[in-house]
Formats: sequence, C-alpha cells, structure tokens
Amino acid sequence: MIKKTYMNSHLICAVIVTFNPDLDLFLRQLMSLVKQVDLIVVVDNDSKNIDQIELLLNSDNLKDILDSYLLKNASNVGLGKAQNDGIKLAISKSATHVLLFDQDSVLNEGFVDGLIASEISLRKGGFKVAAVGPTYYNELTGEIYPITKYIGPFIERIQPEDDPIQATFLIASGCLISVDIFDKVGYMNEDLFIDYIDVEWSFRAKSLGYGVYATPLAKMSHTIGDNRISIFGRTISVHSPLRRYYLFRNSIYMVKNPSISIGYKIREVVFNTLRFIVFLVLSNDRGMYFKYSFSGFKDGFKGVVGRCPHNFNSNIIGANKG
Repeated sequence: MIKKTYMNSHLICAVIVTFNPDLDLFLRQLMSLVKQVDLIVVVDNDSKNIDQIELLLNSDNLKDILDSYLLKNASNVGLGKAQNDGIKLAISKSATHVLLFDQDSVLNEGFVDGLIASEISLRKGGFKVAAVGPTYYNELTGEIYPITKYIGPFIERIQPEDDPIQATFLIASGCLISVDIFDKVGYMNEDLFIDYIDVEWSFRAKSLGYGVYATPLAKMSHTIGDNRISIFGRTISVHSPLRRYYLFRNSIYMVKNPSISIGYKIREVVFNTLRFIVFLVLSNDRGMYFKYSFSGFKDGFKGVVGRCPHNFNSNIIGANKG
C-alpha cells in the first residue's frame, strides 16, 4: 500500500457513513480520498445497494492504493453510533486522526493538507483544538457559506479569508479530529440518532475548554436539506416529514442540555416554532408533516431517544440523510 506522508507523521482515516448512497457520487468520493488519506472505513446502515458498495471498495483502482474496511449493519443504527463504530475501528488501526464524511462529500485537491496545516498552526499558537473543519460552498452557485458564531441569541456571520476562525459548531462532514480528543470530549451522541449530533459534540467540546475551527485552507461543496426555499429574504432548508421528527425532537433535547448556551437555546425555541408554522402552511402533505413534527416535540419533552418509534407512513424509513 502507498503510505501518505504528512507533517508529524499523521495517519489519517476517513470514516464514511452510508445509507443507500448514489453509487456514482460515492465512487467520486472514494476517488477524491485516494491520494489524501491513509485508510478508509465505511460504516453502512443497511443499504439496499450494499453489494455494489462492497464492489466499489474492493475495486482494483482503490484496494491497490490504500486499505479500506467495511462495517455492515443489519439495520439502520443511526448516524451517531455508525460514526462511533467507524472511529473506534480507525483507532484500532493506529489512526492519529479521523475525517468524518457524509456519503455525498467529495474532496477538492489539497483538502486534507489544508486541514492538517491549520490544526498544526492552531496548536502551535496555544489553542486547544477539538476539531478543524472546512469552509463550505454551494456547488451550483459558487456561494461561500459564512462561518457562524453565536453571540447570545444572535448570529455573527463571518466570511472566511486567510486564517482559521473559531466557530460555535462545525458540520461533521469534512471534520478532522485527532483521536486523542475522544478521550477528553467523548464520542458522538448516539441517542440523537441523526441531526444535532455535530452541534451537541461541538458545544460539549467548548464546555470542556476546547474550540472548533473552520479553515479557508480546505473547501468542500455542501447542500443542506432536500431543497432550499426563500421566505422573507431568508433561505431555509426543506426536509422530509420524518427528518423533521428528528429535528424537532432533538431540538428539545438541546434545549434541555446543560452544556448548550442560553443564546442557542433561545434561537432554537423561536426558530423551530416559526419553521413549524411555515412548513405546515407550505407542505404538500400537511397531515404527515404535522404528525411527525408534533410527535417530535412530544417525544423530546418525554425524553425519547434513538430511532423514531413512529411509522405514520410505511414508505418512510429512518435515514442518515433525508
């Protein structure tokens, strides 16, 4: 196998969680990783196309270049547990860092080097670093998304320029995390199943004195939600009814969580109330949207965690992205 060499002899493992991925896009992702990481761990949450996923991982143009491992779950165990299983396997293979990815994240050239260089620079500067993530852009429009910092209940949006910027939280996909941090901050919260996992982990790290940083030295395309709509000049994400269950339920979890800032909690209460009203008006399936959203609110207050226990529509199943 070809061994990549980085500053300070880093050994980088990409951890990818899959659930019925688009195979062409997944192949693009794998090929973008080949020259940038040392090994790949794929954790699959019971995909229907698992055989094709396995074939791609065992293809000659991948296996002759670097090691890859596939963990196959017999059911959808959720994003948090899948990430944790992948992280633990990476650690068992002597990885010094993990890179977390969604199944549709494709890297630009020099992506990993940019993350590593930023982490080294921050640590040399005396900063306690929990994670370093990229800046994101819209592949369709080229728009660079600003880095957000919460100041009480308000948001400061900072356009990245040259140096890493401390963010309130990072999106998990594309995050570089040194494996020693998991001993200090802990692993991903499996109770949440999906949504808010990266936010909760970032706040937990901050409560322990660590920061999460976004760097302009690494850029990655990213699309939020099923699609985006504009309401009164603000662009908001549209998700499926089932995904809204997790968003509403886990929002209540965040509000009840003592490590989350008061300002963030205020925004969660205000904006989730507004989102509920807006999407109830705009949804093409108001009944299904209401059932899942209301159940999410109710289960959040009751302390229900894990996979959604409701099945109002037999065609809807739990997902990692949805």
